Amino acid sequence: MYDRKLSRRRLLGGAAALAGAAASSSLLAACSVGSGSGSGGGARGGSGTLTIMMPPSEITDEVIADFEAANPDIKINLIQFDRTRLTAMLAAGEPPDIARENATYSAFFAVRGLAENLDPYIQNSSVIKESDLAGIQDLWRFDGTRQGQGPRYGLTMDYSQDAMIWANESLFEQANVPVPSDTTPLAFEELPDLARRLTKITNDEKTEVFGYGGEVNLTMPQLAHMVAAQGGRLYNEDFTAVDFSSPEALKAIQFWLDLARANVSYGPTRPNPAGWDGAAYQAGRLAMVSYGYWFGAGLAQVPEIQQRSKFLPAPTFAGKRVSPSYAGAGVWIPAKAKNKEGAWRFIEYFIGGEAAKKRAEAGRGLPPLKSLESRLPQDTPYQKQWYDTQQRELPYFDVVVVGTPYVSSASLISILTTEFKSAVPNNTSAGKVADSLNRQINELIAQEKDKV
Repeated sequence: MYDRKLSRRRLLGGAAALAGAAASSSLLAACSVGSGSGSGGGARGGSGTLTIMMPPSEITDEVIADFEAANPDIKINLIQFDRTRLTAMLAAGEPPDIARENATYSAFFAVRGLAENLDPYIQNSSVIKESDLAGIQDLWRFDGTRQGQGPRYGLTMDYSQDAMIWANESLFEQANVPVPSDTTPLAFEELPDLARRLTKITNDEKTEVFGYGGEVNLTMPQLAHMVAAQGGRLYNEDFTAVDFSSPEALKAIQFWLDLARANVSYGPTRPNPAGWDGAAYQAGRLAMVSYGYWFGAGLAQVPEIQQRSKFLPAPTFAGKRVSPSYAGAGVWIPAKAKNKEGAWRFIEYFIGGEAAKKRAEAGRGLPPLKSLESRLPQDTPYQKQWYDTQQRELPYFDVVVVGTPYVSSASLISILTTEFKSAVPNNTSAGKVADSLNRQINELIAQEKDKV
């Protein structure tokens, strides 16, 4: 899911993708535990240099100039986000003052005592209020065992309900297929057949249009969502074990195996040459793509497709209707940061100030504060359709925990992608995939938990 978010930021911000490998759990575990106490928000301390590790597509020159103009006593030192470098800085006790992370995997740092507790800052802030925080912000909470409750260790800058679908109405018309309703969600079971009807193959056996795109792979966010939509869960109570062999998880795994084998999409066994499926949708080669609200802003580059793109609710299985975020990129303050007060001043500006207002007005995702939702664009008929669909979807947002605090997101991505890439062409059953994933991930959880 990092790949998807980075493609998103390239599209919206025009910057290069992040570099970086998996965070080393052993290195992080070796770091000293910070106090996590927070020194209180609202104070005007923190002058001097503020070191921020984020991609320039998120902290643009304009953002830096605006903040420094309003805070002339602070100078921002922006360094490119790099997981290897961040790991080394944390291990050395010399972290940046602000770093980037996805809310879905934020507990990885909190459980190791590496992240500052932001609750005292929020309680004293005149800009960011607890009652105004969007639901995504609860994914930054961690009580020592469970994600979603306890203190907050970061804040999301914008997010989307990422299982929602964009439909190119022109391609539906060409295939003589009705465009789905934007009020009634599709069932997951309907998607493979719908994608087949939309896929267009030329006489020389080349695929001209794929029916479905987004993330045709086994990913923890998608699997956790699909299991939750059936009323199940992937992890045990303390997140020390995962179970892919439940009926709910097996159904989710089978869905992705069937979709990949239907040859209606890109995926690990059929890589997209552009690196992500958003480019294929922009080029008119994808009839449906599973991305959140943020994708609409990127379609401004292709107005003829933007104007014919209909935004649809997230699919569901029979059971509970759930529409979570798969990422929720945001910021956190390392417990050993040297300029925590300066970091909080920037976070107030970035999450609740002018930077957040401009992102909302550009439709770059759902805003981090509920009070900013009215700023989302509604000027054109298609923007109004997107906005209305998104407003109807918001009540179905839920905090779906996708990771365990003991294993890095990169490690989970590697295991799941490798397994899927092997299973699809070899016709491996969902049951055997589940057994393999249970063994690999549970062994890794046990190993890393001991280090923590």
